[in-house]
Amino acid sequence: MAKWSSLREDTWRDVMEWSARIYPDKVAIVAPEDGRRYTYAEFNERTNRLCNALLGMGLKKGDRLGVLATDVPEYLEIASASKAGFAYVPLNWRLKPAELVYILNDSGAKAVFVEEKFFDAIRAVKDQVTALKHLIALDGKPTDMPTYEECMKASPEDPGIDVVMNDLLGIVYTSGTTAMPKGVIKKHRDVVRYTRLANSGQIRNDSRCLGMWPLFHVALLHANFMFIKCGATAYLLKRFDVEKVLKLINDEKITHLAGAPTMLVRLTEHPDRPKYDTSSLHSIAYAGSPMPVEAIKRGIAAFGPVFHQGFGMTEGTGQTVLTREEHLLAITDQSKEKILASVGKPLPGCKMRIVDDDDKDVPKGQPGEILFKSDAIIEGYWHKPAETAELLRGGWLHTGDIGRVDEDGYVYIVDRKKDMIISGGENIASKEVEGVLYAHPAVLECAVIGVPSEAWGEDVKAIVSLKEGITATVEEIMQFAAERLGGYKKPKSVEIWPELPKNPVGKILKREMREKYWAGHEKRVH
Repeated sequence: MAKWSSLREDTWRDVMEWSARIYPDKVAIVAPEDGRRYTYAEFNERTNRLCNALLGMGLKKGDRLGVLATDVPEYLEIASASKAGFAYVPLNWRLKPAELVYILNDSGAKAVFVEEKFFDAIRAVKDQVTALKHLIALDGKPTDMPTYEECMKASPEDPGIDVVMNDLLGIVYTSGTTAMPKGVIKKHRDVVRYTRLANSGQIRNDSRCLGMWPLFHVALLHANFMFIKCGATAYLLKRFDVEKVLKLINDEKITHLAGAPTMLVRLTEHPDRPKYDTSSLHSIAYAGSPMPVEAIKRGIAAFGPVFHQGFGMTEGTGQTVLTREEHLLAITDQSKEKILASVGKPLPGCKMRIVDDDDKDVPKGQPGEILFKSDAIIEGYWHKPAETAELLRGGWLHTGDIGRVDEDGYVYIVDRKKDMIISGGENIASKEVEGVLYAHPAVLECAVIGVPSEAWGEDVKAIVSLKEGITATVEEIMQFAAERLGGYKKPKSVEIWPELPKNPVGKILKREMREKYWAGHEKRVH
């Protein structure tokens, strides 16, 4: 039997066991949509039962477990089965069948836990997955697979499997762009190190926390691990819904909220927001992409000076932070307002460089690719040595983000390399144009992309959606931009859409929007 020491905090098992011993009767997880609440003791016991059930099925340490579900308590228990050496593989429920087959085969998943609404999707592909031995239903009453409820009949005792910090905890797949998704290796040490960032959000054992991303996104899974480490209460909503979030804040007195900028903009701008009491909010964290300055200002006006930002990526979570105190400074000292456009400064222990295309450092203030080196950087991609070598060449994580550093050390994201627009030989940062458009009182969301141009290679195009109850014409928006941007940066065309396409974590899908205009064209730089 593996021994646990209260002095150890090397693995997720150590963290989980510690929380169960210190806070046994405190509520750990709440699923408000079905009323379930589990204490820390119950959460630990249920995870033990799951581990023992899996071992009883013949699975062993190191085996991978797929999860195809919305945000339900069982999701966290499956991820926590890493205490017996199992590794979770979260599955985006918007995956196409070919992508689902690819990820399950690439990861070598031996079992997949599936919610009833996704039964048909998994049944359609299961015979194409080589290593798959078990399908386990999280709900419903299927006749062709065992249920999670049956797993809960196994022993509640610790499974007794020795786990160390370098053991695999999970494989999280990136969203594919031009190729199939890549599996990001997550070890116990990576997650435990991330949870030590808890103090940046001032999470305590009386905190009530809600993350709005889906659990297949690394940000929310890590955030919930952080909540558990601190003895806080984690709330789970199956899917992001503005009114459900506002009602939950009101009813449960949520103290910590986390989500993508697009989610927070929708909360801020919802016409019924003032009807809800959101005064309990102590911290609103945003990550995934920079938030437009005007949107931050409106958010602070709506919810108070409680915002803070984290910047990183699946391959390296938590690299920089713009603290709540810095947000407050920016809105009270006009000379500091510019830092709201930044992603803050590197965290302690994180080194950063800004480099040119030859990986040579650029002068301070000049744009270049952002590189990081820290303990939170992954060791590589699953079964992809060439891609790993390219990602980590020279011992630095290459983010693919173009950024600059100001005289005070604040980091600014200029754009994604792939989102830079080159028109007539001039580099145009889509983020800069979007920042101007977000200042328009009618604009709710916007995306700026490059579209084909015979004369210039690319033209700047803006696609916007409008706030409920506020109107604006294309001509008004173009005039607004023209008055605030240099001639070559202003949009040559604007379209108004009812809603911009987004992925499940709230990121606007520029790639999908570009495809409409680039079909049949080659991208040329003039």
